[in-house]
Amino acid sequence: MLNAILSINVPTTKAPTAVEQLEDLMADVRRLSLESSSAWSDSDLTLAQMRALAVIRLRQPLTVSALSSSMGMSLASGSALADRLVRAGFLKRRHDADDRRQVLLELEADGAALLQRIEQRSRAKMRRALSAMEPHERDALATALGAFIRILRAGSGGWS
Repeated sequence: MLNAILSINVPTTKAPTAVEQLEDLMADVRRLSLESSSAWSDSDLTLAQMRALAVIRLRQPLTVSALSSSMGMSLASGSALADRLVRAGFLKRRHDADDRRQVLLELEADGAALLQRIEQRSRAKMRRALSAMEPHERDALATALGAFIRILRAGSGGWS
């Protein structure tokens, strides 16, 4: 009887692994970034529209099909998203000179300016946060992020 009492399974709290801690930290970074995105929240654009502008900026000119694929949405949804951004004056459409059947999306000046404002505000916030860190913390962060980005660029461990 005593043996049965002593062998009761007491739940133990398992310490998170380094990977789990890093996943939590990355989630916190994304959450903090979204919560403090006043640079784009005053633009009346949705998060999907902002993401579309950012994708187009990186890869322009871009077809609606390529945008839809990059965003993980149907062609119809990607087309509707592009239409809204064109009507809002953030994107323009033009025909591909080599293949007139292809319609390409590019940022309008207002779209580029909005992304530039967001980037400037984000960099200013990051500079303030980094300046509050100790020098050895900044060095460690630079080393760790450098390695993380190197691995992502190499294709092993990248997001799909």
